[in-house]
Amino acid sequence: MMIRFTLFILICLFVAGACKSDYEKMVERELAGGIRHDSLFLGLHFGMTRDSFYEHCFRLNQQGTVTNGPQNNTVLYEIKGYPQQIDMNFYPDFNQDKIWRMRVYFNYQAWAPWNKNLYAEKLVPEALDLLGKWYGAGFLSLKTPEGKPFWVKVNGNCQYLMVVQDEKMLRLEISDLTNQPENKSAPKPGKDRPVWEKKTDEK
Repeated sequence: MMIRFTLFILICLFVAGACKSDYEKMVERELAGGIRHDSLFLGLHFGMTRDSFYEHCFRLNQQGTVTNGPQNNTVLYEIKGYPQQIDMNFYPDFNQDKIWRMRVYFNYQAWAPWNKNLYAEKLVPEALDLLGKWYGAGFLSLKTPEGKPFWVKVNGNCQYLMVVQDEKMLRLEISDLTNQPENKSAPKPGKDRPVWEKKTDEK
């Protein structure tokens, strides 16, 4: 499930031909504006420390806003207001103990391998609608040379990238373009307890 998403999407952007210039112009325009957009969702934001993230998720869990994701490796937020309820699992990457990237996975809660009406590709319009409500319109719809679609938007320092990961899930990556670490190692939480209950050496 854990794929080299950043590397993949960067390759997509560099080989997408005419779409490449649209993307580059958007990045240059947004970064030149000097405006920062650090807010993510549910009170989370770029620059939040690891401990603050876990404490905030613990409070959200106490309030009944979020719960444990699959195998307790992510935080689960249930999105309502659409014909089919949507599960949103998320977990951040840290650079120097601060959030620089958030990885998000969307899927229909009632997904089943035999129900193609609930496949990830069917979820794209609703996911884009949700992201538009949260972050505004303006996503570019692009394709790789192999025809695989993806969607990208840049707003100030914040970049949003979404792909169809597999039959079940959409994967969204929200990253701070002004804070790109050289080594992007994936988090390694344990499997026995929710991510917000891990000890520091387990995170």
